[in-house]
Amino acid sequence: MDIAKYIGLFLLKNNFVYVPGLGNLELKKKSAAFTGEALQAPTFEVLLTASGSIDDNLANFIATNEQTSISKASNSLRDFSQQARIDLQNGKKVAIPAIGYFEEERSKIRFVVDSNFQYTPPPLPTIRMAKKQEEPVYNSSIDMPVVKPRYIDPEEEPETTGGISWAKVALWVLALLLLIFIGYFGYRYLRGSHNPINVPITPVMQDTTSINNHTPLVDTTHIDTTATTNVNNQAINIDVILNSYTILSKAEQRAAKLKTFGHNVELVSESDSSMFYVVLPVSKVNPADTSALLDSLTRVFNPSHGVRILQ
Repeated sequence: MDIAKYIGLFLLKNNFVYVPGLGNLELKKKSAAFTGEALQAPTFEVLLTASGSIDDNLANFIATNEQTSISKASNSLRDFSQQARIDLQNGKKVAIPAIGYFEEERSKIRFVVDSNFQYTPPPLPTIRMAKKQEEPVYNSSIDMPVVKPRYIDPEEEPETTGGISWAKVALWVLALLLLIFIGYFGYRYLRGSHNPINVPITPVMQDTTSINNHTPLVDTTHIDTTATTNVNNQAINIDVILNSYTILSKAEQRAAKLKTFGHNVELVSESDSSMFYVVLPVSKVNPADTSALLDSLTRVFNPSHGVRILQ
């Protein structure tokens, strides 16, 4: 593994790096300076100190990038330091890529920064105080330049002719038609929901008495049959179950609502009061028209579950 490369990367990332046996490298930035006539750009320098904080940060950094163990990275770093000391004693240079190199001079290790790393742009010339420009002096009005007026001659203004914007007119017409369309179908929907279709049937009027302000219940055990044959015209009287409920209060609410719409409905209960029916009596029905009548009542009163004849 290239230990020298990781030393340079760690230095650029953290501004310092401790190399065992060689010392501590620290990257510092020199601020920009003004020399009086030019502005010098900031520069970077690398300082080498013999002492430093001994830690395993560099070994951890190498192990993470090489995907190896810290002990193996530490051994490689120690081998690099020992070989670097031998090379320095033999007069060789130990290079750190893109940063500089170590060298030994008079038995003392020093670090020389690469010239490309220390590149400094040329200074920028500056002027602290700009010289005030002298205002021109005119001896007469003839020498003064012609000043263009800031106003526009009314005669040269383009004439704006008032016209009808047909695009806006078309949009208003479309909006009006859409509003009429929505209002018409909304009115039909509301009218249909509040005024259900009346079925042309002749209900059988029966006398009912109010018990505790509730609709009287008719026990099915006291009804012999709901289909009585008329000998004269072969017509029958039937009781049609519109809705079925297991709770009496719901059945009463449904019956009261249908009565407000003008339907003469009754409440019928089972003998054990396990079921309550909202029944519509229908008289003089031709047996052949029974199916058509039930279909018509289904569409009007209970399209989801349908209606049936009380047996």
